[in-house]
This record gives sequence, C-alpha cells and structure tokens, in this order.
Amino acid sequence: MKFYITEKQNLHSQCAGEIITAKDLTQAKRKATKKQCFCGTVLTIEDELQAELYAYKKAGESWTTC
Repeated sequence: MKFYITEKQNLHSQCAGEIITAKDLTQAKRKATKKQCFCGTVLTIEDELQAELYAYKKAGESWTTC
C-alpha cells in the first residue's frame, strides 16, 4: 500500500510530504515516526491522493486513528 506522510507545524497547516510504501497502517506509522525531523511537530498519514486522513500524531502524544 502507498501512504502520504507529512510533518506539519500543526494539524491544519499545509506542507509538502512524501509517498511511502508500507504493508499496512502500523508499518506506515513506524516509518513516519522514524522520518520525523523536528520536535513539537504533527505527523499525518493520508491515502496516496491526500483525500482521506488515516492517522495523526501530535507532539508528545500517541497515534490517533481517524
């Protein structure tokens, strides 16, 4: 499966991301967490076309599945 991951300043901001390949959402969450560069940012995982939000992770919290 292909997922679109982004690292944003907050949940509602716009930011360029990248497409990753993972076997399921759990593996996509792991890959997104490993790619995080900055502290205090929000990670989001969407479908390949950015039409549906699957999960997000706010700073200091665990993943929230939508």
